Amino acid sequence: MSTPSMLGVTGAGARAATAAGAEPRPGPSGEEKDTSGPLWVLRINPLERARLSDRALRALLGRLADAEHAVRAAALCCSDELYAAIGAAPDEESRRGLVALRRAIHNDRAAKVPCDAPTPGVARWDEAREERSTLRAEVAEAYAAAADRERGTLAGLLGDEELARSLALVSPEVYQESLRYRAATAEGKPLSARARKSERGLVQYVTRAMVRTSPLARFTAVGIAVPDPAGASPEEPRYTPGTPFTGLDRVMLGYVLGGLQPPVGAAILDDWVGLSPTSALEPDGSRLYFLKPTETGFQRLAAPVKGTVRALVDATVMGPRPVRSVIDDLTARTGCGAQDAAKAVVGAVRQGMLCTYAEAEDGAADLDALLERSAPAAGPALADVRTRLPRLGAATAAARGSELAALRDDFAEVSRIARRPARITVEEDFVLPPARIAAADWRRPLEDLGPVVELLSVFDWLHDVRVITTAAFVDRFGAGARVPLAEHAEGLVQEVSRRAAVMGEVYLEGDAAALTGLGPADGSLERLHALRRGIIDATQRRIDAADGDRDVRLSVDEARELTRQLPERLRRDPLSYGVLVQSAGAGRVVVNDGLPGHGMLYARFLDGDRRLGGDAVARLAERLTDRYGWDGSRVVEDLGLHRLNVNAHPRILPHGLRPDDWFALSLAHDTETDQLRVEDADGTPLRVLPLGTGHPGLFPPPLSLASCLATGGRLNNDLLDGWHRSLPWDGRDTRTAPRITVGDVVLARRRWYGGAELATALEPGAEHERLTALTEWRGRHGVPEEVVVKTAFEQVSPRTLDPADMLPRRHQFKPQYVDLASALGTRVLPRMLDRRATDERAVNYLEEALPAVVDGTHAYEWVVEIGRRPGGLFRYEGDFGS
Repeated sequence: MSTPSMLGVTGAGARAATAAGAEPRPGPSGEEKDTSGPLWVLRINPLERARLSDRALRALLGRLADAEHAVRAAALCCSDELYAAIGAAPDEESRRGLVALRRAIHNDRAAKVPCDAPTPGVARWDEAREERSTLRAEVAEAYAAAADRERGTLAGLLGDEELARSLALVSPEVYQESLRYRAATAEGKPLSARARKSERGLVQYVTRAMVRTSPLARFTAVGIAVPDPAGASPEEPRYTPGTPFTGLDRVMLGYVLGGLQPPVGAAILDDWVGLSPTSALEPDGSRLYFLKPTETGFQRLAAPVKGTVRALVDATVMGPRPVRSVIDDLTARTGCGAQDAAKAVVGAVRQGMLCTYAEAEDGAADLDALLERSAPAAGPALADVRTRLPRLGAATAAARGSELAALRDDFAEVSRIARRPARITVEEDFVLPPARIAAADWRRPLEDLGPVVELLSVFDWLHDVRVITTAAFVDRFGAGARVPLAEHAEGLVQEVSRRAAVMGEVYLEGDAAALTGLGPADGSLERLHALRRGIIDATQRRIDAADGDRDVRLSVDEARELTRQLPERLRRDPLSYGVLVQSAGAGRVVVNDGLPGHGMLYARFLDGDRRLGGDAVARLAERLTDRYGWDGSRVVEDLGLHRLNVNAHPRILPHGLRPDDWFALSLAHDTETDQLRVEDADGTPLRVLPLGTGHPGLFPPPLSLASCLATGGRLNNDLLDGWHRSLPWDGRDTRTAPRITVGDVVLARRRWYGGAELATALEPGAEHERLTALTEWRGRHGVPEEVVVKTAFEQVSPRTLDPADMLPRRHQFKPQYVDLASALGTRVLPRMLDRRATDERAVNYLEEALPAVVDGTHAYEWVVEIGRRPGGLFRYEGDFGS
């Protein structure tokens, strides 16, 4: 089969061509560019931050916290003094009185203290309690006015134009509510019940923009930077206005455009065909649900996935393909003749089981050209779309509603003409100009990130997947076997999922003997499990030994030593992670997350970078080719969307896999290394990289299998969760976990499992009482004013390769920043918690907001690549300059 998308020179061949005299690729202005260093990615929120909590109330709560501390300190002194006084009591009545007084002081209950206090400590306790009572009364009196001032602050933040533009695009209902809320606060009248009810959602959106960086609309701007000693410092990046790039959901757009000029008769043979994005498979793959077109609309039907339906689903699993290719596949899989196969394809299209496409799916296609070359009948509506999209990017928040309404009408008209029901959403990315960054300013934390990634990578679940996939392959096909990838991928994924489920129970129950037979004969799976257990045990011992200290500090050497026993087969291949970090002050950085480091976190922004004059595409292509083609393998990127618009990105590598190409690939076992590899029809080894930002759990089986063999996964940081799970807890008293640092890197922030004690503090009916109760609880356990609510699950890593299990459950429970010194923040906190985890195997906790919100600043986060060479250790691979 001809595969024009895989022609060209790459890997060692490309480097040889350069060495032989080929001209290096020039930069935008013609100068030669160094493309060897890792790219940096800045995620920064346009919103200029302001603490939501009222300053006067915050100061008052600070005094109240001091008073709470004074009461507790005085109570401790009283306990010792009264104990001695009880022993020296002259009679039983005096002794009983002293015992009752000691009990009341211990339980922080009101007690009648005589003018002549029995001990000096009791007098001090009584005075401290009076002072606290006075301050609580002041809080109660100041609460309403402070809450109103906070509402003014919230309204002001909601008036930020970029924030408002994002709300108008992604959540028009919330945007309209924000307008009503701002108008109500401006009037200075008491808020209506509806406005007060809306505060939870509004507070969540605003605080998200003040703390979390997530590239959704204009909530977060994204910029790509290259290392340069003369560049800006990563410590305090300046926010410069981004450029909006508006687009459309390419998956649904391609589906609708494919119906504008339906093929007639034999013309269908020259079309493309695939599963409709409106169809759905049962989670177990047993049934296919689809829409059958009728004279009056559509009928929802289901068909068992077996026989011809099974063959059609398998033939189109990688996306739309030429009809003739699907017919060839059908004849090969079912043994029927070409004519019968063609009838089956045509029948599936008529039934709505499959749908036609006008051309190959292409997430890198120029959107203007795509809209322009569509059918004449939809020409006016699509021309209006082409005009309005850039206008939408420049429109104010107030004008966006009418523009979006007009676009919805256009899409509805195109959908009607195509007779394909779909909702085509408008997407927007906010891209910063290309920049230069001085890595040397973070030299020490960047050097320390290497051993931190080494430590966390031990818990990368894709290590397990790789070794058990190899074992499953050898058990099924034999050592040295070579089989068609597309044909056997689903069966292998199912077997790997079965073994992974068993392995998941092993990690929960601790019976390592159950691992026998799941992995390769060299025992690498068992040794990986033992290494993880050793790291967890060592960390837990350090936490226990901390005995209430705020920090557990590991040296870089200690972190390296903990990972020394990693099985050699897991160090054999190169690997990299994109580590999300923020400044933690004092020359330190804090790790937020880590994902595959081959561009998945920023590929969709590469087109914007290119349009703004950047050369990140060329830099990334060179880096990927060098890293993954180190042994002569051909490095290719998957070009499919796989029903996820976030996978759309500009073409990066010279070689790309279209759906047809996948059916010529094989999966082979190398007996020398006991590893699996993907090969093309000529036997050339391939490393397949998914460069979009879709989650691997949603990939079709062939891509899921191929990508797991070549790349890393998520850096699961389960150390504190594991410590908490390992200790008996009745869920009543608050448990505090220390901060964990490695050198100049904060690996885990401090956290508090509040349990029933926190729930009790949230119970008081009056809002000011909740605020004072929380202040007392915070003082008792050293909880800062600013925290982030998070949810821990019994097991972070997925147990199978099923999409529903691979998707991180954390997406259902996003981290939520809360200002515990804020009247509004604490007012809505109970409702926030009610909407989070209710599973008995999950637990909510509070984590210190590090870094905290500083007025006048912008929330930001860097994505830094930390990688390793074959057989090496993880490190930052950039040059720090002189």
